[in-house]
Amino acid sequence: MEYDRYCDLTMRGGTTSGVVYPLAVASLARHYEFKQIGGASAGAIAAGFTAAAERGRDRGGFDKLAGLIDWFTSGSGAERWRMAQLFQPAEKTRALYRIVVASMQKRETTGRSAITCLFFALLGAVGLRAKAVLGLMALLWLGGPVLYSAWLAPSVYPGWLAVVVGVVALACLVIVVWPLRSSLPWPAAVFALVPLVLGLAFSRHHATAAIVVLVWLVLTLAAVSALIVTYGYAMQRFLKDNARSIHFGLVPGTGDYRPSWLDRRAGVPASTGVPPLADWIADQLDDLAGTDEAVTFGDLGDINLVLMTTDLSEGRPYRLPFKEKWQYCEECLGYVLPSRVVEQLNGAPEAEKCPLHEGMPLRALPDRDRLPVVLAVRMSLSFPGLIAAVPLCRDGRVHWFSDGGITSNFPIHFFDALLPRWPTFGLSLQPYPAGDTDEVWLPEQDASTSGTHYAALNSMPRFLVSILNTFLDWRDTMQSALPGYRGRIAHVRQSDDEGGSNLFMPPETIKRLALRGQKAGDLLRERFEQQQNTDRYRWIRLRMALREYQELGAQAAGRDALYEDLLARFRIPAELHDWFRTPPADGDPFRADIEVALDHVGRLQDDGPFDGVPPVDPDLRLTPPE
Repeated sequence: MEYDRYCDLTMRGGTTSGVVYPLAVASLARHYEFKQIGGASAGAIAAGFTAAAERGRDRGGFDKLAGLIDWFTSGSGAERWRMAQLFQPAEKTRALYRIVVASMQKRETTGRSAITCLFFALLGAVGLRAKAVLGLMALLWLGGPVLYSAWLAPSVYPGWLAVVVGVVALACLVIVVWPLRSSLPWPAAVFALVPLVLGLAFSRHHATAAIVVLVWLVLTLAAVSALIVTYGYAMQRFLKDNARSIHFGLVPGTGDYRPSWLDRRAGVPASTGVPPLADWIADQLDDLAGTDEAVTFGDLGDINLVLMTTDLSEGRPYRLPFKEKWQYCEECLGYVLPSRVVEQLNGAPEAEKCPLHEGMPLRALPDRDRLPVVLAVRMSLSFPGLIAAVPLCRDGRVHWFSDGGITSNFPIHFFDALLPRWPTFGLSLQPYPAGDTDEVWLPEQDASTSGTHYAALNSMPRFLVSILNTFLDWRDTMQSALPGYRGRIAHVRQSDDEGGSNLFMPPETIKRLALRGQKAGDLLRERFEQQQNTDRYRWIRLRMALREYQELGAQAAGRDALYEDLLARFRIPAELHDWFRTPPADGDPFRADIEVALDHVGRLQDDGPFDGVPPVDPDLRLTPPE
């Protein structure tokens, strides 16, 4: 059948884990034509690229898509870090971004020490007054133990006092220092011991040595407190004054950022001509689709691209492209999108002014056919705190759109139908289960639970992370486990140092993840190329649908009289006449058809339960559109 050459595809978000998708998509494209494509966050980038490649299939779109992995993994020196170079801060956020980058450094991957990079990052994150205060605190911390032991310590101590001081000092070392022995990096530990060693070197009495230990502990705690208070106050003040102007994120996605000397010392890679993230996405979309300007949803023809974003102002998800009317400000969008894309929008100016930029007129956001795909992708990948949110306006108020993964990181439900024509494949991500070394897991199509994600909670941080993950993903997780869903979702496993927020993945790690994605695509394609497996999928979905029809039939049979009486006597109010093409004159104009439908559905429950249904009873519900 022609339908067996079509498929839909949905991809999970995961920041840098998106490198899993290009080879997986290219593998599926060898057999399938993509009809509907969806995703959230990093999955939105992959979904946009897939739709553009499908549009440019005859011009080598999928070869170009697969070639992105070669671009990420080729080159030497600073070119090894093209992934990290895509994330470029604004001038205002440069100092904070340095701290984020410094914390990601590892000697075994980037060749840099996180401690050294953090020193430079923190040094450049505060002003002169704060630097002066911290400098004085550092001098007091370094010189305090020596000052006491060399000049302030008495020459003679009562015996009982010497014993008490020694016991207290020993107890403090055991209680305060000993638990930290394995958590501090050795360079930091060695540096922290410098004032203590110098103080002990000048001690002429064991009681003096004990007091030096106490002085060192007190001054160390004071220095740490000074660091926390100084940088905490600086960050609070910065965010209070600038949070909205930086769109609540460090990386706008566009701009002309160039790393400074201090940026480089903090671990930011040297520039090799890699454009900012949104500019790069726009360029790749146009190249894959083969268009001369920013590719729009209208350019995609009958390819249905749907992305998820989250309106934090309304507290709800939205599917992109919008069905609703929205407004934009050129200044606002110019902060997060390439200027050529903002110019292409060319929305008609309206009477309202932008609440964020006084005097700037709001413009009407174009309809679906003229809406650039890169705008939708950018709205879906606004990772909170890292990538700036996108503001749009409606009814004179600003709505802030952030990461689609906040509300659905794996929207496998996007293209679902009770009786699907072809499968909606899913490409998902998960950590390695304990004792399982398989790089890719493709579940069986039945209701088996083998291989499902399980997190061993053996520490408080893992417990808290599990709370957050469950809060964000429980609906997607349960949806993915249903028969008729699970057998068409390939899960790519990744370890802690792969994907996620690891901006500094070495090329060999990126290549390894990409090949796992290719394996996932191969497994899905090979399973559903076999007609019996596609038939099995449709049969399972049919049986699940009939089970829901049966439940509906039981309700219809049991409540038939109630609703027949309602139809006979209910007069539709004038305010509900817009529900119909022709306003009803007397009662429901489709009363006869409704009664026939209720009667026929009610018969489904007459013969009792259907035999052979899967051991899962899903819910058939009415839910609001996203």
